[in-house]
Amino acid sequence: MALDRLIAEVVLLVASLFLGYTLFMVLGHVDLAMSLMNNVERLSSASISIPDAVIVSNGTSNQLYIVIYNNGYVPVYLKSVTLWHNSGRMVLPINDTYLSPGNYVLLHNTIPYTQCRVSVIFCIVNTTLCMVYTVNTTNYVIP
Repeated sequence: MALDRLIAEVVLLVASLFLGYTLFMVLGHVDLAMSLMNNVERLSSASISIPDAVIVSNGTSNQLYIVIYNNGYVPVYLKSVTLWHNSGRMVLPINDTYLSPGNYVLLHNTIPYTQCRVSVIFCIVNTTLCMVYTVNTTNYVIP
């Protein structure tokens, strides 16, 4: 009878140690989970829109016009704007442009393409969280 009781107490001791260690590990990762949830909340609050990405061709040159609108709830900065074409890529100078919520920026540049894909990398201000927004351009030809 004493041996059964000793075995039961040892099992309870091992189980309580295991549960204590598990609780310690869970509580040790709460800050990581909270940080992850904070980052997810920030990412869901950041958004940009490109309502217009137009290339106007007049026979001698191609003019690119891009409107980038911050329709999110947090300020972002535009890290880079890249034009992708079959013959390569072209990076437009953007110089980490700050864009507060509800504001927009208009980019204008002469480019060698008549059709391309625009990729905008934007980041949430004061963080390292960045996202990419990609859109195709529309070509208008002026005779």
